[in-house]
Amino acid sequence: MRRRWLGILIFAPLVLGGCGSGGTPSAAPTPSGSPWIIYLPGNAAASQAPSGAGTPSAFPTGFLPLPSGSVTASPSGSPACPREISHGIAGATVVPGRTSAAVTFYNPGGSDLVEYRVTAISQDLVAGPQRDVGWTVLTPGSGCGFLTATVTGLDPKTHYVFSVDAVTTRLGMDGTQAATVARSLVVQTT
Repeated sequence: MRRRWLGILIFAPLVLGGCGSGGTPSAAPTPSGSPWIIYLPGNAAASQAPSGAGTPSAFPTGFLPLPSGSVTASPSGSPACPREISHGIAGATVVPGRTSAAVTFYNPGGSDLVEYRVTAISQDLVAGPQRDVGWTVLTPGSGCGFLTATVTGLDPKTHYVFSVDAVTTRLGMDGTQAATVARSLVVQTT
């Protein structure tokens, strides 16, 4: 019984696979429906006419035409309020004191600016609840330039990171929004 099953398992793939049948190969199927489009390397294919309303583009590459005159970039800002590009998110500088610190950052100005909120975040590990320094609110003037806010209520010989959030009006919406615009490196009070 065992030999009979073994013979069936060995010869079944040979019969089913057509191994050594010696027949002629069949021809490739011919496509039905619309003719095939064959693209050859280095030759452009003609594009079909658009199926919807409109006119075909005079620019077959699909790019918009460039204006006849060259366009030059114009700087944003004005001489009275130049853009400050050297300060990124780490653009706050701090002069620490014993229990306070003077935080200086750049104010680009703008009509949607409501106020700045400056806070100190302790970097020293303390077990239990953490003390909240709170926010120091600074209302900017109408111009631009560097602003300095004094944060008080700090602990002596403590490491802090100072964060500046700008509160702006939301264009086309009610209310305001706040986003961090400057942050200092770790600074220790004296």
